[in-house]
Amino acid sequence: MGKYKRDKELQIPMEQRQKLNAKILYLVENHEAELYGITPEDIFNVYMGNGGLHGLDRKDFQNFHAYTEAKKEIEQGQFFTPAEICEFLVACVKPEPKDIIYDLTYGKGDFFNYLPTESNIYGTEIDMKAVKIAQYLYPKANLQYGDIRQYSPVLSGDIVFGNPPFHLEWGTKEAPVSSQMYYCKKAYQVLKNGGLLVLLVPESFLSDDFSNKGDIEEISHMFNLIVQFSLPADAFKEYGVTSFRTKAMILQKKSQYVTERPYTTKQEVLKHPQEIYQTHVLPVLQERRKNAANIYFECQNTDLEAKQKQVFQEKTMKLLFDIKRNRNITHKAGLAETILQKYLKQTKPEELSWQEWEKIKIQPEDVLRKLKGILSSANMTYRNEIRIVKTTYGFKEKDYRENGTDMNLGSINSFVLSKREVPGFEQFLKKKRREFALQETPFEKMKQDDKIAEYLENWHVTSQMTGEVKYLNAVQKKEVNKLLQKRYAALQFSMGTGKSLCTLAMAQYRMKYNPVRNIFIVGTALAINNTWEEILEDYQIDFYRIRKREDIKRVQRGQIVLLTINLLTELKREMKKLLRIRCQKVMLIFDESDAITNGSSKRTKAMLSVFRKCRYKVLATGTLTRNNVVEAAPQLELLYNNSIHYLAKNEWIYRFKNGQMEKNRNFFLNQPFPAYKRGYELFSYSYLPKKITVFGLEKANQDIYNASFLDELLEKTVITKNFEEVVGRKIYKIYQETCSFSEREKEVYRIAVKEFDKIRRKYFAACGNARKDSMFRILQQLLLLLKICADPSLAYEYDSNEIPTKVKKAIRLLQMWKYEKVAIGVRRIEVADSYYRYLKQAFPERQIFYITGDKVPCKQRQRIVEKLRKTENGILLSTQQSLSESMNIDDVDKIILPELHYNHAAMEQYYFRFIRYTSRNFKQVVFLIYENSIEVNLLKMILAKEKLNLFMKNQLLENGELYERFGINPQIFSLLMTTSVDQEGKLQIQWGEQKIS
Repeated sequence: MGKYKRDKELQIPMEQRQKLNAKILYLVENHEAELYGITPEDIFNVYMGNGGLHGLDRKDFQNFHAYTEAKKEIEQGQFFTPAEICEFLVACVKPEPKDIIYDLTYGKGDFFNYLPTESNIYGTEIDMKAVKIAQYLYPKANLQYGDIRQYSPVLSGDIVFGNPPFHLEWGTKEAPVSSQMYYCKKAYQVLKNGGLLVLLVPESFLSDDFSNKGDIEEISHMFNLIVQFSLPADAFKEYGVTSFRTKAMILQKKSQYVTERPYTTKQEVLKHPQEIYQTHVLPVLQERRKNAANIYFECQNTDLEAKQKQVFQEKTMKLLFDIKRNRNITHKAGLAETILQKYLKQTKPEELSWQEWEKIKIQPEDVLRKLKGILSSANMTYRNEIRIVKTTYGFKEKDYRENGTDMNLGSINSFVLSKREVPGFEQFLKKKRREFALQETPFEKMKQDDKIAEYLENWHVTSQMTGEVKYLNAVQKKEVNKLLQKRYAALQFSMGTGKSLCTLAMAQYRMKYNPVRNIFIVGTALAINNTWEEILEDYQIDFYRIRKREDIKRVQRGQIVLLTINLLTELKREMKKLLRIRCQKVMLIFDESDAITNGSSKRTKAMLSVFRKCRYKVLATGTLTRNNVVEAAPQLELLYNNSIHYLAKNEWIYRFKNGQMEKNRNFFLNQPFPAYKRGYELFSYSYLPKKITVFGLEKANQDIYNASFLDELLEKTVITKNFEEVVGRKIYKIYQETCSFSEREKEVYRIAVKEFDKIRRKYFAACGNARKDSMFRILQQLLLLLKICADPSLAYEYDSNEIPTKVKKAIRLLQMWKYEKVAIGVRRIEVADSYYRYLKQAFPERQIFYITGDKVPCKQRQRIVEKLRKTENGILLSTQQSLSESMNIDDVDKIILPELHYNHAAMEQYYFRFIRYTSRNFKQVVFLIYENSIEVNLLKMILAKEKLNLFMKNQLLENGELYERFGINPQIFSLLMTTSVDQEGKLQIQWGEQKIS
């Protein structure tokens, strides 16, 4: 039974609500309600707030999103909780008279009507009209006016009830948080350990363990789930919302003295409140009462916010005391007090949004930093002098007088670019401008340096194993000469062209003529193990390999240091310290730098964190990009450290929004690209706003925007040479061999296209999440189609004993090359196993060597290759990934690829294991493709990506030239497959011009 009786018969038409609200508010504000015979119970039943009274029309807005955003702006997510639901939820937990109870967005206080002790009620509300009504209805309650985000109650609560605003975005742009999630976090701060949170939220809140994974983990860290259940869809019908799914959640703040109850998305069926109380809530309350003493003392020790406030208070009091007692700075005590009071009394201006306020408000760390600055000035000596000094990144006028103010003159970069002079630093700026001009010079316009040329002419290494003396050839010497003139550069030589030899020559030159204290060679495990460690041992060059954390302390000055990029992610802190000790006077050689194409990966972040400031940097890779030009951004950031060498010079940026290309001004015009994610996004908007996908290639925009600026950046950064340019001759050719599906293969493929839903669970397990399963459906179908194209006999639906057509094609090629060594590279281990069985059956007399990454370690792969070399016609069957780098097998002249990768660079890394700088014979590379299959789409995508990659290598090819380079008949692309949406809204794969019958 509540304080006020609910009128179940009362129904207020929507068109009268606004007028009634205004009249009631007038009576309450002017204390005239009783004068007109209006009782508090009448007000309780009639006043209904702003919910549903936005007065907007969907037709007046461009799209539904704009309409809903405008609604949120007016309503602020406000829909008062229906009294019936409030009574139900209170009955579910049965608060005791002594309980301290909060509602952090109480509206007009509907929950309060059913609580036992009005004076134990606390809360805040941002709507002033609702606050006045609530304070009138519940005069003994402790109700405040204010934003939940600024509400900091002192007293901890036993229960928090709440119907938070729905679907508002709070927090900041960098760290957004939904209004429901924010309410939970605030309730966690307010509640005692073991306290209850009773929440009314949209049914979608924390309902999907895939898309809501982060929030669910956070809730699980804070609360135990007692029970959750759906409410009727028409629960808010009195506000004009006839169908909106909501649910009630009862959570318990965690304590080590209560039973752990993990969060699940499962919901109970709505029951009588007494049953919910007896079954779910009462056992929890009994356990809490039983451990009340332990929980009380636990609260004293685990109130993190109170502890932080106490620590801050102690630190500020200590600093203020030290400032006041020091006679040198006692006159600054008033300033120190002012700094503290500004922090304590700051409030959010009404004109600022919460996101803007979060960015500019004073933080405790700011106060402590300023107070420490005042205290540290006690021992400062003052003199009547003003002079210009250099800081880490700029110049300033430093005032040495006691009350003097320093004036920033600008960054070093701004003086370099503007050619302004700074008295006393003319020679310094002259040197900086000379270095800047040299770094900005395109490689094509650079001349040979005589001193470097003389060094490279005499430079050589001698193999201890073979006695062979190795020199750089003319092309290598010419390009290395240019690279050594710059501090930052990228060496983009094709695979097999001697990148390791070139970078080794650069390393030894730097060690001899430049003040570097170490050379750090970082690369993938294969590159370090199979290339660098072996050649440095063979050439008897002093080096040190870091294998564990303790090894970092043993690095000596003057050594070449080897380190895998995966290990670097674990040793990031120690490596940063080592480089600081070396004053950043080191050289970085990053082998296979395309390993950091993903800006969000741990590898990328570790490389940038450790090496972005080092003195000399060289990236060595066969291709800066694999799929799109944006992949070059992390590598360029590593080279230039977001300096004036890495400017966003394009006036316009492009982005897709709602399927349309938008053109906007670049607010970073002539400024360095920002660091990390913002910089990568700007790079994408500047040069390539859309990625290439397997489907819809005819519709996808694959133009490079602002190409002249990107070209200018690459011309000064990257030296590119293909295999023919370095070697001086073309020694390989790529062929496309197509084959047709047999009747049985065609049927298997048809089933995978048309009846995928029927066979899906044979190949892919359900995720246990409908939304995730739906998202993965088209990807899983694509993977199945590619698997069938690799080897149809691996499909469960393949019921024939006949060898697949593609395998037959590979066998015919092997028969044609019966006296030659042949390499076959697939992508899947199960496909490799299948091919191994077929080849053993077809060629019992030929030796077949089998390598996969999961079974054969790096060293053993080398031994297998040595055995292959001793055969006349051995067959090397492997996964492409297991032989993707740092392996030289130049005595194999025939290479077959029955499976295509998603980009040409990955396949190139495989087949260039057999096409080397030292190769003498002509090589043939054969791609095997099923006609009228998804492999045609994949090939088209590979070519589209390769066209972009070639631009990054300063090569512009027309489609015809590209097809000729890859040995492709353009007619094959009439067989492209596309995607479409069926009648049920599902994404489906469709055939192109050709039909499967």
